[in-house]
Amino acid sequence: MKHYPTISSQIQRDIDVYVFEKLDGSNIRAEWSAKRGFYKFGTRKRLLGEDDPMFGEAISLIRNQEAVLSRIFKENNFESITAYFEFLGQNSFAGLHEKETHRVVLIDVDVFKNGFLTPSQFLKAFYERVEIPKFIYYGKINYEIENQIRSGTFAGASFEGVVCKSAPPKKWSLPILFKVKNQAWIDKVKERYGHRNDLLEDLL
Repeated sequence: MKHYPTISSQIQRDIDVYVFEKLDGSNIRAEWSAKRGFYKFGTRKRLLGEDDPMFGEAISLIRNQEAVLSRIFKENNFESITAYFEFLGQNSFAGLHEKETHRVVLIDVDVFKNGFLTPSQFLKAFYERVEIPKFIYYGKINYEIENQIRSGTFAGASFEGVVCKSAPPKKWSLPILFKVKNQAWIDKVKERYGHRNDLLEDLL
């Protein structure tokens, strides 16, 4: 099962990017094929079963979307894909989830033998058909926009910030991915987890 790429914190200012809200949840992987539907699940680092006390619920939430997602996959002639979702609730924060209503949001799709969909392909396939992160801007990330995101004043950005995406620079390479985070979110993480250097490195 292919892992989701690491999202860099290094801003690339010389390229146009698609900017999406950064959802504050946990990454869930799901393998799908035209013959079997969704048949294998995992968190970012391990396989996942429905008996998992933290993330098992994500499997049923993904299956609830299987009919519409399968229809879109087949419309695009996908035979086998890995879909990546964000699992979260209203009060999820920095990878922790409370006992409340949760949802899964499709964030990316990797097509077997073709690689990740480009941001434009992703939007064309899924926009207004299933829930995806809010698309809020297309263009370069200059210093003014960066400062707006970090100060929490950039329209459409979540409390955590944004994810910026661009097509892979060449065939078979990973897509360009980087994040810009709200400073208030960073400060809250440091206040809560400042004693956990290992966790801070992964979150920030």
